[in-house]
Amino acid sequence: MASEHGYKAEYDYVELMVEQRGDHWRLTLRDNRYGEEVVHEDEFATAGEAKDAALPLAEHHINVQHNDTLLLPAKLSWQEY
Repeated sequence: MASEHGYKAEYDYVELMVEQRGDHWRLTLRDNRYGEEVVHEDEFATAGEAKDAALPLAEHHINVQHNDTLLLPAKLSWQEY
């Protein structure tokens, strides 16, 4: 299913995407360093809810899953597309 509308942000070496899919929003993390793509298990009613879940997902992926050090401040800057 193609995305109708979305937002992108980068955090350290991962890219986060919040995309509208019909009547809900999905959060996806792309990790080019490890060649992974993680889709958040929840569907969100609003883009804001998905964006709120993005930073914890990225921090967990980098710090816990890959045991890498987080070097950037805990802030995301979203770009609409």
